[in-house]
Parts: sequence; structure tokens; C-alpha cells
Amino acid sequence: MRIKTALPTQKQLMDKNADLRAQLDEAEDTLRAIRSGEVDALVVSGVGGDQIFTLKGAELPYRVLIEDMNEGALTLAMDGVILFANRCFAEMLKTPLEKVIGSTVHTWIAPDNQGTLRALLQKGAEEQCRDELVLTASDGTQIPVNLSVNRLSVEGSPDCFGLVAADLTEQKRRNEAIAAAEKSAREMLEERQRLAHDLHDAVNQTLFSASLIAEVLPRMWEKDQAEARRSLDDLRRLTRGALAEMRGLLAELQPSTLTDSDLGDLLRQLGNALSGRTDIPVIVTITGKFSLPSEIQITFYRVCQEALLNIAKHAKTSRVEINLQQDGDVIELRIRDNGQGFDPERSAVSGHHGLSMMKERAEAVGALLSVTSQPSHGTELALRWKK
Repeated sequence: MRIKTALPTQKQLMDKNADLRAQLDEAEDTLRAIRSGEVDALVVSGVGGDQIFTLKGAELPYRVLIEDMNEGALTLAMDGVILFANRCFAEMLKTPLEKVIGSTVHTWIAPDNQGTLRALLQKGAEEQCRDELVLTASDGTQIPVNLSVNRLSVEGSPDCFGLVAADLTEQKRRNEAIAAAEKSAREMLEERQRLAHDLHDAVNQTLFSASLIAEVLPRMWEKDQAEARRSLDDLRRLTRGALAEMRGLLAELQPSTLTDSDLGDLLRQLGNALSGRTDIPVIVTITGKFSLPSEIQITFYRVCQEALLNIAKHAKTSRVEINLQQDGDVIELRIRDNGQGFDPERSAVSGHHGLSMMKERAEAVGALLSVTSQPSHGTELALRWKK
């Protein structure tokens, strides 16, 4: 026996359509009210049925206060659903506010921080607590925050959590900058101590030479007055040179702020200082302006300083060239002399000419130092750093 089912009439279909449209309009009005902060309650459907969450303090002044905060603020259901969030929190996540509200907080927590969040919520159910963790924005950006959790008991509504997220990005950047400055200060102090040690050695060497000549001078005078006069002249030159070097070293113990000056100007100052102390012509060629990261700028300055000191002490040169240029993303410093030269490999092993110290300084900042030299054909030092 077949049972005929009556088809709905056109009027019934029209009434049904009107009812569905009314429900859609109501849903859109509710969503608009949630976005604008006009509602004081939110119905969330769950396993246990619909639950109504009311915010007793959700009057306009309270909402204005929350929206004006510089920290992200949100209210969570006990299962982690975000019932409310301010615009600052949505901006942290680079996500429209309407997509944040109604999502689960776990969506926005970095995977390796999920355990930290669970522990916070578990502890927050008993007492107010806080910890650092990392949010993940919609574009994948990692945002370190200090997240505080507090349980909220609101009359007429199920319990929930109140969370405040303070962005730590700028604080961590400042801490990194401070650490870098402290490292640079330590390196400068060590450099000053090394220069003071060199100065002490230079003074001792001068005093020893003077004592030695004073001891043998009477015997030399008896043998050859002309030779004695030459020895006195040598002693005077040695003393003048040592005193000039001492004044130069003392001046270099406290150089002008290395990180606030153009590197080319600093190298010109070093070249002028060498010319003034030794009468050796120094030709400085700088191509462009150079303002490098502080640790790189200090390294270029110190390597050039050490090289010129070595030239003044050992090279017996009549000309020095300093060239600083940029080729693409490579900064290159070249220092040439036409002195007596030396064996770089043997000198690096013995520590002569400070090569080991200069190479260690270059390697510490990712730069490359190379030296080419031949006896009686001069020396060229090249320091390269790639941005």
C-alpha cells in the first residue's frame, strides 16, 4: 500500500523562506553587536547544551578601557574558546577581531608552547599566575609575550579565564642591544689594556738601550770618538721615537667614539697620526661613506691601527697606502707598504707583527684577513667583510 505524501504548498514554502531569512538577519545583527561591543552576553553551544556567558562589567566605560590598553586582553571559556578579545590582541595576531572571537586560544600558541599554556590555565584555575610564551600570528610571525592568567567568576555565568598578553618583542630587542654594547665595551677595555702593555714594553726597551749605551760609551769614546757620536745620535733618535710612540699610544687609548664616526674619517686620522710620528708618507683613499655595525667598524679600525703600529716598528718603509672601498656587499680594506717584507707563515707562528691577534679579531666578526709579503718587496694586508 503506497502512502502519498503531500507536497508543501507555495504558501508554506514562502513562509519557510521568510522564517529562514529572519533567522539569518537575527544572526547578522548578533554578529554585528558582538563586533561593536553592544552585547553583554554570548551564547556558546557545547556538548552540555547552550551556555550563556554574561559580562557583568561590560558597560561602555569598561569596554573603552579594555580597548585602549596597550596589551592584548581576552576572556576564555574553560575549554579555551575565546569569548572576548580587544583589538590590540587581534592586531598582535594580524587577524580580524571577528575571526579571533569564537576561535580557540590554542590556535594562536606556538606548538612548542602548548604545554606552557596548559600549565598556566591549570594553575590559573587556582590562583593568578603568569609566564612567557610565544604567540603565532596568522602570517607565521612569532610574538614573545608575558601572559598572565586569572580565573573570573561572574554572577549568572559559568566560570571563565581572564588573560592579558604583554608584547615582549621590543624589550627583547633592547636586551640584545644592551648585551652587544656590553660585549663591545669589554673588547675595548681589553684593547686598552693590551696597548698599555705595549707601551710598558716600549718604555722598558728604551731604558734598556739607554743603559746599555751608557755602559759601553766610555770604552767606545776611547777607541773612536766619531763612532761614539753616532751612537749618541742613535740614542737620541731612539728616545725621540719611543717618546713619540708613547704619546701616540696614549692618545689611542681613548679614541673618539668609534661607532658614531664615518670609518673613512677614522682611517684618515690613523694615517695622519703615523705620518706625524714617523715622517712616512701615508696615502689614504676612501671610496664612499661607511657607517658599519659597531663591532665591524671597531674591528676595521683596530686592525688598521695594529698594522700601522707594526709598519712603524718593523717595516723600514718609505711609503704606506690605505684603501677602503665597497664592491657589491663586500667591504674591503687594503694596507700596503714598500718596506723590507717578511715571511707571513713564520711570523704568524711566532706572533711577530701581531698577525695572530689581527686574524682572531677578524674571525670573531666573520671577516677574512689575508697577508702577502716578500722580503725586500713590501707587504699588503687585506681585510674583507661581507654584509
